[in-house]
Amino acid sequence: MQFSEFWRLYLDAHRKPATRLCHYLATTIGIVTSIVSALFDELLVLAGGMSCAIALAIGSHRLIEGNKPLIAINPFYGALADVRMCWLALTGGLQREYLRLGLVSVPQATNSLAKQTTV
Repeated sequence: MQFSEFWRLYLDAHRKPATRLCHYLATTIGIVTSIVSALFDELLVLAGGMSCAIALAIGSHRLIEGNKPLIAINPFYGALADVRMCWLALTGGLQREYLRLGLVSVPQATNSLAKQTTV
């Protein structure tokens, strides 16, 4: 599977803002604990941080999104997609990316429905 195919599946599996927030937190935890682990030469910090980050990300799919995480398909692509989604969210391009791929995130779907019912 090409990353472009995975990326579409990834965004489709992360439509709810709360799921994306959990992934933003998980990515931040992963990056920060990696840096701290390298600076202080502490592998336990890395192991603990990554374990927490993975549990948060996987748990968000089961508890919030109601779907299965894509980590079993390709963990490397999953990590890249997490960072890309975070970057797009920070730079304001995430909704544009959903539209480009023909997907609608939950907030837009709700707003579109509200607009249709009020017209």
